[in-house]
Amino acid sequence: MDSVDSALQNDLIELVERRDEIGAYSIRLGALETIVTIKLRSTWGTRTAFKQSHVIKTPEQKIPFWSCIAEGETPGDALRRAIDGLTTCYRKAVLHGYTPTEDWLVPAEH
Repeated sequence: MDSVDSALQNDLIELVERRDEIGAYSIRLGALETIVTIKLRSTWGTRTAFKQSHVIKTPEQKIPFWSCIAEGETPGDALRRAIDGLTTCYRKAVLHGYTPTEDWLVPAEH
């Protein structure tokens, strides 16, 4: 199980704001300036769900990436899942020669 601190240890994110008391984390992804906010909320038992302000759609993807399971066992696990979804797509596109652009981040519609 991940802690929130370990979930935030990712070389592709810059932590802009951290509000543990309300479960809100604002980050920048790689070279992008757009701020992505991830909000956590408790669900049943110890599980934690997440919502994010933006999803990612690189030139490698036909549609924006949405996590099929938007929750984790703990707050750290949920935050890690949200961050990993963004960073995995970003890394893959850069590895295949694409230059990051702000339009890779698409506002999420909830």
